[in-house]
Amino acid sequence: MLKKICLFLLFFQVMALGAIKITGAEVEKHKYYDNIYIKTSEYILPKARIFNDKLIFDFKGAEVTKAKTIEIENNPRIQSIRFGQFSANPMIARVVFDLKSEIEYDFSAILGKDYVMVEVISKNKSAVKQQADKKVKISAKAIKGGITESVDVTHKLRSMLVKSLKEKPDGAETFEAVKIEKPATSLLAGKKIVVDAGHGGNDPGAISPNGIFEKEINLKVALILENMLKKKGAKVYMIRRSDKKVQLKDIVEFNNSIGADAYIGVHFNSMFNAKANGTETHYYTSESYNLASAVHKRILKGIRRQDRGLRKTMLYTIHHSYMPAIIVEPIYMTHFQDGLLINSKSFQKELARDITMGIEDFFNGK
Repeated sequence: MLKKICLFLLFFQVMALGAIKITGAEVEKHKYYDNIYIKTSEYILPKARIFNDKLIFDFKGAEVTKAKTIEIENNPRIQSIRFGQFSANPMIARVVFDLKSEIEYDFSAILGKDYVMVEVISKNKSAVKQQADKKVKISAKAIKGGITESVDVTHKLRSMLVKSLKEKPDGAETFEAVKIEKPATSLLAGKKIVVDAGHGGNDPGAISPNGIFEKEINLKVALILENMLKKKGAKVYMIRRSDKKVQLKDIVEFNNSIGADAYIGVHFNSMFNAKANGTETHYYTSESYNLASAVHKRILKGIRRQDRGLRKTMLYTIHHSYMPAIIVEPIYMTHFQDGLLINSKSFQKELARDITMGIEDFFNGK
C-alpha cells in the first residue's frame, strides 16, 4: 500500500513539473465592465460556465501555484476571485468569480501571451460601457506641448538606442523613418508617427478560421497605413517591416526617445466564441483618449461593425509610452465571417484609410 502511495505521489510530481501554472490575476475596474487578466505560465484556453452566482473557469492540464482568494472591493459585479486545484487526476485548476449581480462575459487567450483576458460586463449595460472612461477633451496642441516637455532626448541618445537595437540577437530590427521627398500641406505634415504591426516572429497572435496568422494581417495593414501617412507628409517610423519579433520594452523606449507625436498599434481581436464581433480601440492615458476616440469613430464609419467601445487597458506599449498611444482592434479575426474578410486587399486599404483620417481628425482637434 505504501509503495502505491509513493508511486502515485511521484507520478503527481512529474505531472506537476510539466503542468501550466495559474499564478493569480490582475483586475481593471471600470464603471460598467471589468477586464480581468488571469496570469498563466504559458498559453492555455479554459472552459467557462456560469453556475448560480459564480463564473467558473476550468484549466485542464494546469495547476494553481497557491490556493487563494482575491477580494474585489467596491465592485458591483464581482465579490471575489478564488483559485484552487479542482482535480489532481485529471489535473484541472479552477478559478471562480463570485458574482454580485447578473453579468455577461467573454474571454480570450492568445498564443505567446501569459494570461487569459476575461471581460465581465454588467447586464444590459454593454451598449453604453464605452462611456465609462470618457475624459475631458484635451486639444492636440496641449498634448503635443506636454510631450515636448516630457521627452527631450539628444540626437546622440537616439543614435545610441537605434544602434543597440540593430545589435540585438533576438531579431529586433532597426526602426527606420520614412523620408519625405515633397512637403505636404496636410495636418500630418512633419508629425512623427510610430506604426507598430503587432506580434511577429515566433509570436503569431490570433488565428483566423482559415488559418491566417494575425501577425501577417497586422503587417499588411501597417504597410498600407505607412504609405498613406507618408503621402500626407508624416514622418513614419515602422516598428517592423518583416516577420520579426520586436520586444515590447524596445518599442516603448524607441517611442519615448524620438518624442513621437502618436503611436498606432495595429492588431485584430480574438475570442473563444466564434460569434464575437465588433470594433474596439484601446488607450490608457487621458492624453490618448482623444486619439482613440477620433480613430475609433472613423473605423466604425468605414467598416460598419458593432461598436464595442473605447477600452482603457494596461497593455504594455500604450501604458508606458509618453505620447498619445492607441491599439486598434477593428474586427475579430476569430469571427466565422470576418475571419475570412481580413485577407481582402480592399478591406485592408479601407481600414488603413479610416485610421489615417482618424489621426488627421485628432490633430485637427475634432
